[in-house]
Amino acid sequence: MERPVLQPLRRLTASVNLTSIRSQSTTRRTKKALKIAPHPSFLDNGTDDHIVFNPPSSAPSVYHTPFKFLPKTDPRRQANLTQLLRASAPASSPSAPEVGGTPSFVAPKHNVTAEQIEEMRALRSSDPATWSVLALAKKFQCSNYFVLMCCRANPQHRQSEKERLEAIKARWGPIRTKAREDRQKRKVMLGRGEL
Repeated sequence: MERPVLQPLRRLTASVNLTSIRSQSTTRRTKKALKIAPHPSFLDNGTDDHIVFNPPSSAPSVYHTPFKFLPKTDPRRQANLTQLLRASAPASSPSAPEVGGTPSFVAPKHNVTAEQIEEMRALRSSDPATWSVLALAKKFQCSNYFVLMCCRANPQHRQSEKERLEAIKARWGPIRTKAREDRQKRKVMLGRGEL
């Protein structure tokens, strides 16, 4: 015996089609909304002949020709190139202060002179804590990797940094220690081509 509550519900679901069909009224309403009358200036009155003049919003200028469309022999290509380089250069100068805690971007230089390299080595050996790799890279406007290639810290500083890292590792819990060991194993396996 069926429950009396389920009978009207069954009748309702049987009569309602579960797929949605777009009704004709909706389509007609949409077409009517999109049907816009043309502007009176475009209408042909039949009384007089006239030309509709519809110019573009602005005339093209030779000064705004895209760089890609200029031929290789065009002198504007060189002028355009300098403008492009000026536009893509960082807005901040190397001596610009940090704004909002984020360091200003300085493009790395690849033409560091031999005197600058000697000065870099002298600064690094005199006070490696103050003149870190990042500080030297910022001062001489070169990459961190270049600083690492040019100069190394003295052995005492390297030993103190190693001890500081060991003290930090001693505070690690078992989960972090295991994760680091697993990462080292994965690096070795990747070097062997096992991953």
